[in-house]
Amino acid sequence: MKAIFLGLVALAVTGIAWAQQPSTAPADPAKDKTAQKAERNTKAQKDLKSATAGTEKGYAGAAAEGSAKAAAHKDTPKVTPDAAAKRKAVKEGTAGAGKGYGEAAAESAAVAAKDKSPRAPLPKPKAGTLEMNKVVP
Repeated sequence: MKAIFLGLVALAVTGIAWAQQPSTAPADPAKDKTAQKAERNTKAQKDLKSATAGTEKGYAGAAAEGSAKAAAHKDTPKVTPDAAAKRKAVKEGTAGAGKGYGEAAAESAAVAAKDKSPRAPLPKPKAGTLEMNKVVP
């Protein structure tokens, strides 16, 4: 009985060990390392090329392109044609900013005092929610 049990245990151990082996072993580990190194080098070269792609033109080429774009847009109409229109636009844009905190608060308090509409009822908290569990002093 012991012999059968030991035979089954040995068979199970060898089966587990055999199942964990890789299916195919690499033919030459040195070739794999050189292939990996070559792959890393080509990837690094591509990364470097993409990082420096914008500098291919140089300063003069980029400046020439910028001046060509500016020349193309030279005759487009401006948003504000003269200084008076620009001044008016700035004045309209900053009209509300002239009030201080006190004046704005007083205006809103006056508007609130004039408002006589009934207040909306507050929603009642439902059982089991955080609002219901709050301790009211």
